Amino acid sequence: MTGKSKTERAALDRLADALVEDILSAPDEDILAELRETEGDPERHAADMRARFEKSLIATNKKKLAAARAGVTASRRPVGTPALAIDISAARARLRAALATPGVAQRLTLAARKENEMSDTDVLSMLDDLRELGVLPEDGGNGGARCT
Repeated sequence: MTGKSKTERAALDRLADALVEDILSAPDEDILAELRETEGDPERHAADMRARFEKSLIATNKKKLAAARAGVTASRRPVGTPALAIDISAARARLRAALATPGVAQRLTLAARKENEMSDTDVLSMLDDLRELGVLPEDGGNGGARCT
């Protein structure tokens, strides 16, 4: 069709427009009668089309769910290793000492006071939080390194 002249293309466009207009102006009963003659039960075809649309929708939603799961998995992976090696036992000792300081433990929730039930990441995060609150001084000592 790329080699056709403009007049030939215009003629084909007019023919296509006429065919579409003919189909759109036809009564529903005529369309259903023709479908019954050539293809069979219109309700069966309608049900088949609905099932195809549903299948397509489910496939699309599954792809979106897989992409979302991949994004969550990627966001949970550690980005890199910390720049400083942290002695977690020293960090836990520092947290225990901070929690034993008079007045500190009373300002924290019960869950935050149970250091022995916390993960290493939680301990380091708690130390960072206490530094940000001004409870612990900034230092570069062992167990006091910032968690990155």
